[in-house]
Parts: sequence; C-alpha cells; structure tokens
Amino acid sequence: MENITNECNMELMARYEDNHFDLAIVDPPYGIDVTKMTLGNGKKKIDRGTTNWDSNTPTKEYFEELRRVSKNQII
Repeated sequence: MENITNECNMELMARYEDNHFDLAIVDPPYGIDVTKMTLGNGKKKIDRGTTNWDSNTPTKEYFEELRRVSKNQII
C-alpha cells in the first residue's frame, strides 16, 4: 500500500517505474484562477491572497507522466 503525500505530482511520479499505480488520485491545478473568482453578488468567493496555485493548466508532460505510471493507462 502506498502513502498519501502532499507534494508536486511531477516529482512524485518521476520516482516510480512505468505502470506502477493501479489508481492515482491527483489534484492538479485547473487553470480557473480562484483568486479572481466572485459570487453573483460581486463579492470574492475565495480569498487566497496573491497566490496563483490554480492559475495554470496541467501541461502535456503532466498527462504523459500520469499515463506512464498508470497500469491501465486510464486517466
């Protein structure tokens, strides 16, 4: 059984051989920039300060690496 970690997915996946995981539950950024989201009333929905942890979308390399470490090649 693997451990649950909180780290960069790319660094974690690089440590494993091809087809290592039966299941990978990951939470990549979605590119929605939550720092700029607002509710219908114009108030900010989420105040994360100046962090931009969710302003970029995952790269092609990210999905290739996720596919590489997945046994069933399902993502």
